[in-house]
Amino acid sequence: MSELATIKTIIARAFFIPADAIADDADIAEIKGMDSLTFEALMLEIEEATGQEPDPVALMDVRTVADLARMIEEMKAAAQRA
Repeated sequence: MSELATIKTIIARAFFIPADAIADDADIAEIKGMDSLTFEALMLEIEEATGQEPDPVALMDVRTVADLARMIEEMKAAAQRA
């Protein structure tokens, strides 16, 4: 599964929407009105999918689905180097 497909699945679970309704360049905050609960759900889904806890500050800077995919790729690469 590609990182974009993985991220779309993660977002779909956190926001309770179909993954195929999420565009690669979609603004995450506008997908379904991001609030503190969906932010936490997104963090938990990322942690479950990657086995790593995402940096909440870095996650707040993520704007699009593609940006989030890059962040996840960087997390995985850093874990492999460690």
